[in-house]
Amino acid sequence: MKTIFKTITLLLLIVLSFGLGAAAVYIIENGFHKVVPPIDFNDFELKSFAEKAVIIDDYISSHWFAFPSVVIAHAFAPFVSTLVFVKGFNSLNTLLQTNFRSWYFALPMILLWLIVDLGMGLIIVPVGPKLAVVDAAVSLVFGGLAFSIAGGFRKHEGPASVTSDEDVYRG
Repeated sequence: MKTIFKTITLLLLIVLSFGLGAAAVYIIENGFHKVVPPIDFNDFELKSFAEKAVIIDDYISSHWFAFPSVVIAHAFAPFVSTLVFVKGFNSLNTLLQTNFRSWYFALPMILLWLIVDLGMGLIIVPVGPKLAVVDAAVSLVFGGLAFSIAGGFRKHEGPASVTSDEDVYRG
């Protein structure tokens, strides 16, 4: 029963962190719509890939901050997700007395956000391979930064850790 509880708690934390990452993208993109007018996506899915690419290229060419605003918004998805997940995961490890490493789950989470970025940039809203790779690379950096800030790279205490002053050798 304890294993099922731990698994369900971990899955809920993963869903929560993905949801908060998606919400961060939504909030940031809507905030940037005050600076850069949003693109009109009416009947966008009915157009061919080449027509979509031309529309996106014209939009990026006519609005200098269009692509940087999307990159910033997309970078906050893995940042917020990873930050929330690693902080929550470390708390769960302490609370549930488990010894999982947070990077086992955080690394696939960051990679999933990269796949989403590349899929968006290459297939759904075709910005081209160069811009899609830039978007994914910035997301990777922000995901790693969040992992570091949340304490994911911190060396965890082992079984021989010093827990009190009496255990310290002062010779």
